[in-house]
Amino acid sequence: MPDYKRWFGDGGTYFFTIITYDRRKIFDNPIAQEILHQVIKEVQAKHPFKIQGIVLLPDHIHCIWNMPQDDNYSLRWRLIKSKFTKLWFANGGSDKKVSLSRTKRSERGVWQRRFWEHLIRSQKDFAKHMDYIHYNPVKHGYVKCPHQWKYSTFHRWVKNEIYPENWLCQCNENCKKPDFENIKNSIGE
Repeated sequence: MPDYKRWFGDGGTYFFTIITYDRRKIFDNPIAQEILHQVIKEVQAKHPFKIQGIVLLPDHIHCIWNMPQDDNYSLRWRLIKSKFTKLWFANGGSDKKVSLSRTKRSERGVWQRRFWEHLIRSQKDFAKHMDYIHYNPVKHGYVKCPHQWKYSTFHRWVKNEIYPENWLCQCNENCKKPDFENIKNSIGE
């Protein structure tokens, strides 16, 4: 079994990828979307962190968090995933059959066991990952332009005049697609 090592910096800004078990499209369901929103707010209230950027897709989440000093993110993700799972089942959600290994650990078929994290090391790194988050619904073919996906902080960043509303817009077939190859290894997708 691989020896996964997590980087726990003192505070810091991190990019995360969280994926559903077997890439199930749980977040197509509005109940799942609302439960996730509720659970993130609950965990933030007890264990503060700032969400700089987020995109929710049917089977995964990408986000960038700012962490407080002397703290780490694993507790927060564990709480988010476990609270979501309990509320998901309480509201009629289902899981997928899991392996014997997962059954022995009392794991359910809602989330992938692990998550991907990347420590943001510079402003350029932050911008590239933020662009990746906001372009992700286009990459996966859900929409033609970032502004068409409502489950994203793209709209907040447009409102704050960081992104123009027509950023990488292909509505009129007049924009080249971005190249994210240089950050592929830090994405976890």
